[in-house]
Amino acid sequence: MNTLIPGSDRTPTISMQDGTFSITGRSYMENSVEFYAPVKKLIEEHEGALQVDIRLDFFNTSSSKCLMDLLFIVDKKVMAGGECSIKWSYKTDDEDMRDAAEEFRDLLKHVHVELEEIDD
Repeated sequence: MNTLIPGSDRTPTISMQDGTFSITGRSYMENSVEFYAPVKKLIEEHEGALQVDIRLDFFNTSSSKCLMDLLFIVDKKVMAGGECSIKWSYKTDDEDMRDAAEEFRDLLKHVHVELEEIDD
C-alpha cells in the first residue's frame, strides 16, 4: 500500500494501491475540508475500477461531511458507468460506527457498500 497521507492521532492514514483507496484510523481534525480536498481530487481523477476501504475508529461531524462528499463522488462514478465499490469495516462491538456506516450506505443509491464487522 502506498501511503499518500500519513495518519496521526487526529487524522486518518490515506493510502492507495492497485485501485484500492484506504482511509484508516481516526478523523477529527479541525480542518477536515482542507485535509480531504486532495483526497477528493484523487478519487475524482482516478480512472478504472475503484475500491474504497474505510476503517475508522472515530470521526467528528466535519469529517462526516467530507466522507459523505467522497462517497457521493464514488456513487456518481458508478452512475456514470464506473466500476466502484465501498467496504466499510468496523469493530464488532462498535455500535456507533456500525450505525454510521449503515446510514452512509443508505444514502448512496448506486454504489455497493459492504459492511464488515472485524474482531480487533
